[in-house]
Parts: sequence; structure tokens; C-alpha cells
Amino acid sequence: MKSMRNALSPVRIVWLAALVLAVILPSFISSYLLSMLVLVCIWIIVTISMNLLYGYTGQLSLGHAAFLGIGAYSFALLTVEVGLGYWPAFFVSIAITGVAGFLIGFPALRVKGPYFVLVTIAFAVIINLILLSWSEVTKGANGISDIPRPPAIPLPFGSELAFTSQVPMYYLILFFLVLIALINNRLVHSLVGRTFIAISWDEDLAQSIGVNVMRRKLLSFTISAIYTGVAGVLYASYNSVITPHLAHFIQGMNSVVFLVVGGAATVAGPFVGTLVMMAVPEALQVLPILKITINGFVLLIFIIFLPAGIVGGFSLLVSRLRGPERTRIS
Repeated sequence: MKSMRNALSPVRIVWLAALVLAVILPSFISSYLLSMLVLVCIWIIVTISMNLLYGYTGQLSLGHAAFLGIGAYSFALLTVEVGLGYWPAFFVSIAITGVAGFLIGFPALRVKGPYFVLVTIAFAVIINLILLSWSEVTKGANGISDIPRPPAIPLPFGSELAFTSQVPMYYLILFFLVLIALINNRLVHSLVGRTFIAISWDEDLAQSIGVNVMRRKLLSFTISAIYTGVAGVLYASYNSVITPHLAHFIQGMNSVVFLVVGGAATVAGPFVGTLVMMAVPEALQVLPILKITINGFVLLIFIIFLPAGIVGGFSLLVSRLRGPERTRIS
């Protein structure tokens, strides 16, 4: 009986309703709104990666756009130039991004605080310059085009699921979003995830109780890079064209803004923050050049007045309404 109550808890009902809404939404919205929704799903994956690294492990990176670019360009080059099949290129690109995360994380995580942030920004700037300057391989500012979409999946009775239109691509990206969200949730609530949280609270204390801090931070950084690499591959496959702007460090800062607005170290934070910060400027028809200024202003407001973000602030409000005797840490 208790397990049934847990299975039907209000939180799970909300998540299930959100998933059902996401599944049926393409039938009720325009092609333009669907394209925006696809981009929102991709950026939620990036924000989940930032949540793992910053929200749960306490390591702020402003250079995660580099991994977005590495994943996208690796996939584009493997499919367009090398001629590798879609799915082999998909997983090889993710592996390349993970290796890149490990290699940059190994020296970068040996410094702390603002120095680590500067290293990650420098890494993103270097990757962006390489993508711009190495025109023989990356095509420079023109980028790479004609990036393929997934091959059709055979279905029973001789039919097939083709990914030539928006809707199938949306469901493919939604599938990977749900998969990464579930994997990340299990990871955070595992023993390894608890060590990440311990490091975010106090590295010295975590070290004193036997946690290998450097190894755990490197693991978090690498997994976070892999998540971002998946987002990069999906973006390249959906958009069919990529340019070096994808790897600009400003893109990494956007994911930090989304996370802070939604609520760091919360499951729903990346979803809420990304949706709000991408939907509101679009609804108000804000010029792209003003979005950076608006994001900076919103980030400042939330850091000062609502550091827990929308989801964290809502959780605190619910806890206060319940009273101190029913307040607990989740």
C-alpha cells in the first residue's frame, strides 16, 4: 500500500502529466512553435549537464559551450566528410566529447573558484577560435551544412518511421531528454551522487571522510560534458547546419542563467528555467542582441533576490506553509 502511494505521489503525477503534455503538444501547435520547443528540449539537456556540475557538485563552468561545439562538429565531420553512418557517428561523437571533457577537466579542476571559471572560459574561447580559423576542416565562419538526420526506422507491416519532418525529430530529441533526465536523477540519488553533493557543501570535509574529491569532480565534469555532447549532436542533426557561434562561451553562460532562474540542485530547475528564459523573450519578440543583456539582468536579479531559483523558492514556500514540524530536506 505504501509503495502504491509513493508511485502515485503528487510529484510523480506532475511529471507524468508534463510528459503526456509534451507528447501530445505537437498536434496542437504551429510548426514555428514546434521548432522552438525542439530547441528548448536541446537546451534543457545542456542545463541538466550544468546542474550536475554546478548545482550538485559546486563547480561553475562558463565554457560548456565548447563541448556543445565539439559534439556537433565531431558528428558533422564524421557524417558529412568521413561518411560514417548516423548512429556510429552519434556515439563516437559523444565519446569524443567525453574524452575532451576528461582531458580538460584533469588540469582545470586542480584550481578552484574564479580560476576554474577562467580556465573554462579560456577553453571555450580556444575551441571557438579553432572552429573559426581551421577552415580547411571546419569550413570556418560558413560552418558545415547538409548534416544528415537519422535513417528511417522499420516498423511492422512494411511501414517505417522517417525523420524527414519536424515531428519525428521532436520525439527523438524528447526521447533523449527523458533518458538523460532519468539517468541523471538516478545518478544524483546514488552513492556517487551523494559524494558530488558532499563536495559542493565542503570539499575539505568530504576529503576528510574518505571521498576522493579530485576523482569525483573529474567524473562529474566528464559526465556533464557527455550530456552536452549529446545536445550538440542532436542540435547538428536537427538543424542540418552548424557554425562556430554554437561554441561561443556566451552559449555556456546562457545555460548558467537558465539553471539559476529555474533553481540549481533541483530536478525541475533545468526544465523550468530553460522554458521560462527561452519562451518569454520569444513571446515578447525581443531582439537577439538584447537577449544577452536581459539574461545578465535577470541573472543579477535572481542572485540577489531569489538565489534558490523558481523551483527552489517554491519548495521553500511550501515548506514554510507546512510548518517547521513537517519541513524536511529532499
